[in-house]
Amino acid sequence: MAAQDPHAKQLLTRYPQATLELFAPDLIREHGPAQGIESVSTEIFPLDVDKAHGGFLDVALKCSFADGSEHILLLIEHWSLRRGVDYRRTCRYVIELLCRHPQSLVLPILLVTDPSLAEVADRFHYAIGGQTVFDVHFHLAHVNLDWRTSLAIRKNVVATVLWVVANIGDPVERCAESVRKLKGIQASWPSDEIALLIAHMEKLARLNHQQADRFRRHLREDPEMTSVVDLLKEDFRAEGKAEGKAEGEIHALLSLVNKGIVTPDIARAQLAEWLAEGDIPQGMYDEALVKLQKPSL
Repeated sequence: MAAQDPHAKQLLTRYPQATLELFAPDLIREHGPAQGIESVSTEIFPLDVDKAHGGFLDVALKCSFADGSEHILLLIEHWSLRRGVDYRRTCRYVIELLCRHPQSLVLPILLVTDPSLAEVADRFHYAIGGQTVFDVHFHLAHVNLDWRTSLAIRKNVVATVLWVVANIGDPVERCAESVRKLKGIQASWPSDEIALLIAHMEKLARLNHQQADRFRRHLREDPEMTSVVDLLKEDFRAEGKAEGKAEGEIHALLSLVNKGIVTPDIARAQLAEWLAEGDIPQGMYDEALVKLQKPSL
């Protein structure tokens, strides 16, 4: 699982109403407000992902509504490259979900972050001899400049955080802009919540260690961010303690490899798991991999 995936799932399930308002407002009009969203297992999907996929998110979400409906699934797939969109793959996912959840309705959504979005089709039509065999329509979510323009109108926390995944400009500036937009949505945020949203941004934007440092420095130095920094002071201190603990865990793991107790492959798998779960930052992960490649740790 990509490091971004758990952050995306947490974001979508933590804000169910905002998720539905963003991706499927018609469902709210038909069924009423969302009461909850839970992630549905995607273990039914074989691990033969096309290398062109390049996405951070493949998730099925089960939604419950005010009218009692509990069997509507949103299938959301992310494609970071327009040329990588594989409609057949997504259609297969739709069919597999329908087979696994026969009482459910499945709405396929494609989240595409390539700037050249105008050429992406919202339909897959398959016919033989003029006879339609398969005809599927997708809801396209375009994370582009229009998405950015609409943030002030939407005031949607999910849309604001997802802006950072766009392949447009400087990722650090996108993160900073999203934080400013969050202040426009809600004047005051609990410190733990704003810290979590910022952590989501850093992962979803794929900030490297240097970019993450620049982003945090921007938060401290920008006068507009004063209130945000005040909220984060305790979280920054807690994060420092957590990083110290993480460094100790990595050192212990590498020592076991050096003594021949743990193989390098097992160590790499453990590091990847810690990274995916957010237990270690990208910079620590990269440094640990470099040390694993050396003949002596």
